[in-house]
Amino acid sequence: MPRTHDASGIAIIDDQNRILLVHQNYKDKHWSLPGGIVEDNESVWDAARRELKEEISVEAGDIELSGIYYMSHRNGYIYVFKTREFSGELKVDGKEINEYGFFDIDNLPRPITNFTVERIRDAIENSKPVFKDQNIKDYTTLK
Repeated sequence: MPRTHDASGIAIIDDQNRILLVHQNYKDKHWSLPGGIVEDNESVWDAARRELKEEISVEAGDIELSGIYYMSHRNGYIYVFKTREFSGELKVDGKEINEYGFFDIDNLPRPITNFTVERIRDAIENSKPVFKDQNIKDYTTLK
């Protein structure tokens, strides 16, 4: 299987340990971490920062790697960074994203995928980056 484009996102965690999620305005309309496809000749961290700015108009402060997830069904990787700092006024782009919010880990909005929930938990609960396989046979949407 040929390699697909990798994707990258940022988990913004506030001072109450809540996570910033965005509601996608396309496909299955899931809640997710802000992020998207890494473009050619772009680093994964620059892609995460660019997507954050494009989707909700804010810039991340210092970021650190939270996890790398191999998606065998796509032959590609998802890179997740995390931060507790951001600047700018939160505002959705109205194209890809139509809503955002900060949510407690035990009260996440629906629909959301189990893969997204795992990435959120990893960002909040682990002090070091994790490296995991996320296999499509284990994929579910929580409604």
